Amino acid sequence: MRRRSACRAATATVNTVCGAVLAVALTTSPALAAGEWRQTSGKTFLFLDALQRSQGVATDGQTWFFSWQNGLQRTTLDGSRIIDKPFAIPKRIADLGGNHIGDIDYHDGRIYAPIEDGSGYRHPFIALFDAQTLEFTGTAYELPQNLHTQGVPWVAVDPARGYVYTAEWSNTTALNVFSLADLSFVKQVPLSTTVGRIQGAKIHQGKLYASADNDLKSIYRIDPDTGAVADVLDRDLPSGTEAEGLAFLPTADGTVMHTLDVAPSRLWVNFRNYQPTTTS
Repeated sequence: MRRRSACRAATATVNTVCGAVLAVALTTSPALAAGEWRQTSGKTFLFLDALQRSQGVATDGQTWFFSWQNGLQRTTLDGSRIIDKPFAIPKRIADLGGNHIGDIDYHDGRIYAPIEDGSGYRHPFIALFDAQTLEFTGTAYELPQNLHTQGVPWVAVDPARGYVYTAEWSNTTALNVFSLADLSFVKQVPLSTTVGRIQGAKIHQGKLYASADNDLKSIYRIDPDTGAVADVLDRDLPSGTEAEGLAFLPTADGTVMHTLDVAPSRLWVNFRNYQPTTTS
């Protein structure tokens, strides 16, 4: 929930009724698409689950990892919590003002977590956490502030290329490319089209898929080598919905892409599942 307040408390009756109605909508009303993906199903997270799964999502293929403003969570693939880390931001980063974890990624037993300070965005970090325990590994990299003047809302790991990607949150004109080995800056890749309000991104089949909190809640596919941008899904979610992170995991029902969004009321979080409509 970047630049918005956390989910508000509500009565069990209101949340249960609203969640049940939304769960039906999620499974029976596929979102409008820009051609390459269609929604097939979804889940609704309520109460504490909604708060703790409100920013980002990643997977190791066996479990889900979720992030929220201050913490991390690991769950089974059916959503049952395994372990919580409610105050995950390392002290030395918190002492510099770090107060917001964005969309995370997983690689080689580690969670890569972008952490930003909400006042001035002077200290953007990528911190590494043990994926099993969610404990801070002691390794964190402070990124160049001139490349992250609006913070660091997401991180995407690309093991095949040996890179890690970030970008500015809005008026996004380029990808920032870092070495996976030591997070040293490598280059920028200019984008063919300026995009914005990117809340999360992941590598899938060699391309970077980015979730935008724009009017159409678009999913963009970006070529990390050339910077070519294609709009592959316009989710057309209810007005006031906030799009968040996304992840890729093929499941038995044919879904591959999974996205988070926070309901307009801020009372629940939707975890939507999509399958490709093309082979491209």
